[in-house]
Amino acid sequence: MLRWSRQLCLAILFLLCAAWVSGEGYLWLLRWRGEKLLTDVRLLQVDRSGWQDAQGLMAKWGHWGASSASCTAEACTYRIDLIQALPESMVGSPGNSAKNWLPKMVGHLGLRSAAARAGFTVEHGAVTTKWFGEQVTLPVQDWDRSANYVPYISASSAEDAKYQEHFPEWHPLHTDRRVEPYPNGMNVIFSPQEEASERALLMDFRFSCITRLRPCRDAGEFLPEGAKMVQELQHLAGTR
Repeated sequence: MLRWSRQLCLAILFLLCAAWVSGEGYLWLLRWRGEKLLTDVRLLQVDRSGWQDAQGLMAKWGHWGASSASCTAEACTYRIDLIQALPESMVGSPGNSAKNWLPKMVGHLGLRSAAARAGFTVEHGAVTTKWFGEQVTLPVQDWDRSANYVPYISASSAEDAKYQEHFPEWHPLHTDRRVEPYPNGMNVIFSPQEEASERALLMDFRFSCITRLRPCRDAGEFLPEGAKMVQELQHLAGTR
């Protein structure tokens, strides 16, 4: 009986280690793909890249991509989703802490659900918008128990050829870029008229939140320049 018990414990330990290695491997694969996807998105030039460039991206990422409707050179909206989701039993149960002992343990081991997403639009043969975003689930111990959904932190950044048309009003901080903060995240939007160095910073995403052992709790860790803009906005609000 003692020998059988030892063998059972070793088998369980082996399965747990195998599951952890597999989970970590998938997260690192997601991170690697996300970095490659960001590189490709950054190579698209709003108002300069054309339908052929968009087709190249769709061909490369077609396994993870889809268009919202008919996709032609005259009009196309395309989205790419790279997602790694834990099984439901390891994610956690909002509003029921009694069921969350396993998700807490999984979180301490550095496993989490995560995603990297991107997209673009084409109008009349030219790329008119492009965007990229990241998200990871918050550690279960940080959840609001009254909520009925799994919370996450996220950040996205979009370059829009029609920025001035969509945001004609004067912005107190920057003429050609703005940030829209929300609980646990932020959206950044900017114009192709923004300086090249700033455009690069506004698409300078970091990926450590996907794979590091300690969880991220602030969307600014995805996009430092976006976090800087949020701080500027908060400072401005505090001086009024």
